[in-house]
Amino acid sequence: MNINYVMAIDPGKATGVCIGRYSIQDPLQVIFTEIVSGGTYGFAEWLFKTQDGKTIIENDCSYNLPEEYEEIDYHLDVVCENFKLRGGNFIPDLEPLRIEGVVMDHFGNIVNWHSPADKSMVGDDFLKKHGLWLTGKDVDHEDARDANDATIHLFAHAMRIRHIPTLEAYWR
Repeated sequence: MNINYVMAIDPGKATGVCIGRYSIQDPLQVIFTEIVSGGTYGFAEWLFKTQDGKTIIENDCSYNLPEEYEEIDYHLDVVCENFKLRGGNFIPDLEPLRIEGVVMDHFGNIVNWHSPADKSMVGDDFLKKHGLWLTGKDVDHEDARDANDATIHLFAHAMRIRHIPTLEAYWR
């Protein structure tokens, strides 16, 4: 059984991470969302603790697909927002750029880079409509903006690859 996982990352001092699962016949389903505090060091430590997200994926497979667990062949794609210097900002926060380096080091060429503008493909209203909108309380943070942005990038990726079951489940 082939299962595809996507880890979407919204890098920053508080980094949003969202992991979703889909297959040829099943639409994208969010299985994990978190805000990782501590900037670059916090994100690098999170990657170490989760073995680059593999412990989260393994737990999902064993818990949600116990009968198929032994036959599961899973694949992980990574989506990350690219740092863009915004006009008028004379003292930019370069933490996202440092996290991009960690992402490249851990995942190499499997990273799909998204621009900040790609979030307009999906948007906040989509998350609210489908019960995916989070608050700070849901992710134990002051707000959930970064986690929501990571979720938006996750679904923007599904749109980009034109995953038909996801498109039919969420946009029809």
